[in-house]
Amino acid sequence: MLRDSFYTPQILADKLIGYIRKKSFKNAVDFCIGDGQLLRSAKSRWPQLKCFGSDISDEAIAETKANHPDWCLSRIDFLEPCERQNAEIFKIQPKYQLILLNPPFSCRGGTLHEIQFEGKHYTVSTSMRFLVTALDYLDRDGYLYAILPTSTAYSQKDQRLWNLLEKKYNLSILEEPRIKYFKGCTPNVILISLNDFSKVSKYSNITRLPFAFENLQVYRGKLSMNQVKQNQGQHFLVHSTNIRDNRLVNLNVKQTNSLSTVFGPAILIPRVGKPKQSKICMIGSGTTYVISDCIIALKTITVKDAQLLYRYIIENWELVEIMYKGTGAKYITVDKIKQFLNLDLLAEPIEIAKAI
Repeated sequence: MLRDSFYTPQILADKLIGYIRKKSFKNAVDFCIGDGQLLRSAKSRWPQLKCFGSDISDEAIAETKANHPDWCLSRIDFLEPCERQNAEIFKIQPKYQLILLNPPFSCRGGTLHEIQFEGKHYTVSTSMRFLVTALDYLDRDGYLYAILPTSTAYSQKDQRLWNLLEKKYNLSILEEPRIKYFKGCTPNVILISLNDFSKVSKYSNITRLPFAFENLQVYRGKLSMNQVKQNQGQHFLVHSTNIRDNRLVNLNVKQTNSLSTVFGPAILIPRVGKPKQSKICMIGSGTTYVISDCIIALKTITVKDAQLLYRYIIENWELVEIMYKGTGAKYITVDKIKQFLNLDLLAEPIEIAKAI
């Protein structure tokens, strides 16, 4: 059973609703209603809206019903067909003009689901399964707006179905917020729409590296700069300001943090800031550093692999630069880099790079 309980903050719910340009809807539904914030934001925009909702949690349904006695709510596991079949919300309103979703993110692991969609078989994430199941209840001219983990757009497991939804339902990414809105869970999120053909997606497929590396690791530092105290450790701390002209400079603070330690050979790349080719550097074998949470490390097994990858990134910088997104400060995610490096193609045959 799904037990993720990270309710949508009002600021994020209002942001999602703000993208909708249609002047009115008769009804709206949220199939993982939580405390009801998505519907409250919609109700404040369209006061005459009839609100429906479901949730797997008895507590969520009881609390939301107490706060909104005029809403029609059902306690069901939305991913179970038999429970949907008997739910009051579908007996009263089989199809909806507006569906709003913040489906479970499954922060504790990468759960996979086997589903059938339009006669084809797919293996997908929890959030993608939730999304396509909700489409069964969307009015022909209705809109679906949702908050999803960024990985839904960029991971290989959801890519086939994502591409289909782009073509048939104009699945569009509206925004990739930089702010971490969910306390206790740390996914990067995207705001998306389906079946609203007035929208143009900000998403474009990421170019992939034409080869792959064995045993390559990609991870982000865990040490926030506001946690740093002067010289309390064994290894030099690397922040984004310490990378200049493709080398490390002004290293004068030492730290110890097992979750942020990088052993060379590796490539270091800033996670946030204006993307510059000169901000990429390589560290050699036998070197050890602690990286801040503004640095992403690409850890290779051999120096030759690191050299090959470094040269490719430098010579094809435009492919990396376009992965930096954001309306304010540009940023890149570990998921995007992993896709670029083919690390999500676990079952796909692909040529393994041979160092020159």
